[in-house]
Amino acid sequence: MPDSFNQQGLLKGMGAPLGEVALRYEMEDRVLLRVLQDQAAKQGDKTWLVFDFDSKITFTEGYEMSCRVGHALIRDGFQGDHVALFMKNQIEFFPTMYGAHAAGGVAVPLNARTRGMHLHHVITKSDSSVIVIDAEYFEQLTELDDLGKIKKVVVVGATPDLEHLHGAIIVGFNQWIRDLPTELPDDLPQWNENALIQFTSGTTGLAKGVLYSHHYLYLASAVLVDSLEQTEEDVLFSPMPVYHVAALHFVGNLSLHAGCTGYLMTSFSPAKYFEQAAQAKATFSIILGPMAAIIDKRTESVPEHELRVIYCPPAPPDFERFESRFNVKVTYQGFGMTEILPIPARRELLPGKSLGAMGLPAQWMEYGVVDKDDRLLPPGEIGEMVFRPLIPHSMMQEYYKDPEITVDTFRNFMFHTGDVAFYDEDGVMTFVGRKKDRIRRRGEMVGATEVEIPVLTIPSVVEAAAYGVPSEIGEEDIKLDIVALEKMDIPELRAWCEKNLPRYMVPRYIEQREHFPKTPSERIEKFKLKEDNLDRPGVFDFEGKR
Repeated sequence: MPDSFNQQGLLKGMGAPLGEVALRYEMEDRVLLRVLQDQAAKQGDKTWLVFDFDSKITFTEGYEMSCRVGHALIRDGFQGDHVALFMKNQIEFFPTMYGAHAAGGVAVPLNARTRGMHLHHVITKSDSSVIVIDAEYFEQLTELDDLGKIKKVVVVGATPDLEHLHGAIIVGFNQWIRDLPTELPDDLPQWNENALIQFTSGTTGLAKGVLYSHHYLYLASAVLVDSLEQTEEDVLFSPMPVYHVAALHFVGNLSLHAGCTGYLMTSFSPAKYFEQAAQAKATFSIILGPMAAIIDKRTESVPEHELRVIYCPPAPPDFERFESRFNVKVTYQGFGMTEILPIPARRELLPGKSLGAMGLPAQWMEYGVVDKDDRLLPPGEIGEMVFRPLIPHSMMQEYYKDPEITVDTFRNFMFHTGDVAFYDEDGVMTFVGRKKDRIRRRGEMVGATEVEIPVLTIPSVVEAAAYGVPSEIGEEDIKLDIVALEKMDIPELRAWCEKNLPRYMVPRYIEQREHFPKTPSERIEKFKLKEDNLDRPGVFDFEGKR
């Protein structure tokens, strides 16, 4: 470290302060159930959320259903309990979440794709005593040997012809809340009480439960209304699942703060994305960079639409061409995780910064880039990105029932993101990659995205995943997996890599797959890809025995 760098402690965030919407309530009143109550009183008949264009819910309907759920939980002896939400994008999701809050409890959204060991893990890990489940997923419960602490299974839709499952009582959702009061059963929860357990995507193994306070759940969407300048006139749209934080914060809860309408699709259809956005008359959308690349390659014609801004982190390859083709502004600066939202998404890009730039951390954050001993590094040097909030209950509380992981993540009074980055002389953070998504090959450190992004510029390649695999000579070799629109000539692809990548980045192994295993946020689960043997048919080894 240069002697001239004498910065003590972390850096003070120089981005946006808490804005008008975030500060609309006093700190003690920052509870989303309170916001829903006020929106129902202010503009109750306005449509709050629309799902798949065939079902919708108003602010009043959402509030009243939330109250009924709260009453049902208290009536059945579950006041203050943990309530699992095993649903797709549908009208019962948010009222169940806020209903758990109305009963003084904690909501636990579950990935609707999960099943088997992973489903059992999140049910038992979360200590849920009630599960509200869409009938479509009920079979996934029957496959389990037990339901942990679950005492009641509430089924949305066609109720199975069963009274019990693994000792838990089964009841239909509409029957469960029928004729119950449409006012809160008790006082609003306290701002500093636990509100939600959000499981991480689990890209490196079993998911961890991130525990939110009501204040953090409130802030995670309130700050976005301010930073993205959303109003009651906006229409939000996303094909992402609501049990993931992107749709939860950027559509469901953001629309609640802004008093606008949000559209959510049950599934992601790349070829129909702009068609659906046009039908919704959406002005704003959130997707992820890999999704944008697929949309670009699957969309044949672009309909007229009203989208003004798409928030798309990370930036899609050749995003300026994407903007021109689809006649929409793409913004990508910002940074958030399930655990913390230190750099709220921006509506306008900071000028003169690279595609990896995330922006300036908020004024209510301290931040930095540190070495392995947690010493702050100077501008331009790469290290692990860390943050420290300056206001209480403004990030996760802990990893639920994982004290050792919690202590390690918060070591030296810093939240360690596990992401590699650097900051420039202006204090702007630039993302480099995940610490665990770095490949050490022949003395060089290779970021997976350094391989993936160039390969994604090939017209036929829809998705790409680069990762490290064991090497006979130590360290790692690079394997590149692709999903493409057509069968690729793999030796020809390897030759392309040799021409367009530095030698140490050229993958030794290449494989074309039909599809990738994904998390709810459409991230590729590379740990599952790594489990496959390298000597399978279809895996090309360009440096071993042929």
